[in-house]
Amino acid sequence: MSRLRQVGDHRGPAPVVHPETEPFWRGLAEGRLRLQRCTPCGTVRFPLGPVCWRCGSFDHEWTDVATAGTVSAAVTVRRATGDPLWAGEVPLVSAQIDMDSAGVRLPGRILCDPDTPPPHGTPVDAAYLAAADGYGVLCFVLRESSQEGS
Repeated sequence: MSRLRQVGDHRGPAPVVHPETEPFWRGLAEGRLRLQRCTPCGTVRFPLGPVCWRCGSFDHEWTDVATAGTVSAAVTVRRATGDPLWAGEVPLVSAQIDMDSAGVRLPGRILCDPDTPPPHGTPVDAAYLAAADGYGVLCFVLRESSQEGS
């Protein structure tokens, strides 16, 4: 599997890490995009949770997935809400990314010019920002080959 690269430090609020999702957050800090795979039916699942949405099984394993994806939708967030730590992070691009080999759509921030969010179908790679609590925060970067023509 592709390794995630650290592309900076996370300055927003720390992620809320629940024991059931801790392997996901720890994996990011280790440079790995880890998702749950249902043991009986093989479904890779997101959102993370205790039960497979396809077969109802509680049995799963954590598996590394490839980091390549494409933009499904992206919007520019211009106003921070909630935690005041977000105030220094806006504007930012928030997106839904279709992961090419995992069959799931992941939410995340795209590190790019917020005045020109990438259109649907733009290739991206998953990366991570290092959080102060030792975990990683998922983000995405434009695939380098797609930036060369810019």
